[in-house]
Amino acid sequence: MTTWKKSLAIGTAAFLLGSGAAWAAELPVPETAASVGGTPAAVTGATYAENAADAPMTLPLTEEQETELQLAEAQRMALLWMRTSAEYRALCYQGYNAALAEIERAQANPAGRSGKPLAIVLDCDETVTDNTRAMAASVADGNGRFDAPWWRGTVHEGRSEALPGAVEFLNEVARRGVAIFYVSNRWSEVNYEPTIENLKALGFPSVDAEHVLLMEDRKMSDKQPRFDRITEDYDVVVYMGDNAGDLPLGTKGMNRAARNAAIDAAQEEFGTQYIVFPNPAYGSWVSALAKDYMTMSPEAREEFYREMLTE
Repeated sequence: MTTWKKSLAIGTAAFLLGSGAAWAAELPVPETAASVGGTPAAVTGATYAENAADAPMTLPLTEEQETELQLAEAQRMALLWMRTSAEYRALCYQGYNAALAEIERAQANPAGRSGKPLAIVLDCDETVTDNTRAMAASVADGNGRFDAPWWRGTVHEGRSEALPGAVEFLNEVARRGVAIFYVSNRWSEVNYEPTIENLKALGFPSVDAEHVLLMEDRKMSDKQPRFDRITEDYDVVVYMGDNAGDLPLGTKGMNRAARNAAIDAAQEEFGTQYIVFPNPAYGSWVSALAKDYMTMSPEAREEFYREMLTE
């Protein structure tokens, strides 16, 4: 890895993990503490660059290791933004406030609704649950490949936290008598029980078999059949998610142009019937860029980045 990439990796790891330990671990003892009293010494940019350049590296890396590092580098700024920015928190609050405003309108005008009980339908991950701490730890360790085994381990450890405002929002919806359906593509066969335990531990309401609808068949990740089951008995006020597939727009399997066209066609519904949360770290938008994105060689992926950025 080049010196600048190693410097970026070490520095970003400190921010992602919320401490300066990653920096200190790379510096020799004379630079981490003064000779008298153990007071930390000032570290200049020049000093750090010199130490980073001199730090031993294990080479060569395998192609898989290079891929994990490359994917991690691609996700660092996205995760830094999600974990640290005031703007990300503001967008979470904005989404929940918009949903509550729609619920208020629906309850104030029952004659304009179907007569069925009101409900909201929402995704879990990066919509009400926050997995960025686990993702950041992986990226800080140099692995940006969030594959099925990684997700299973994260879910089973109950590492999901609540997004800012999520607990208050969901409990307010429940207080108003509106049904809540969590429609997630976590695979039910292996993730149902830890998901239930995690959601309950976060203080979310309506966490039971009726209201938590996970993916039953890994070959059938389209959420529309679950949406259809809900709308048989409920009037859905809002759909909420971080992925176009969290909305009843039929985007499953679409390429990038078709997905964008579907969003454009429904533009009047966003902010009202459809509430979208930002997620630049992962999602169907990645596979829509290129179906083989995750299996590209590092060299091919680097060229792909250049082509897409200058398209």
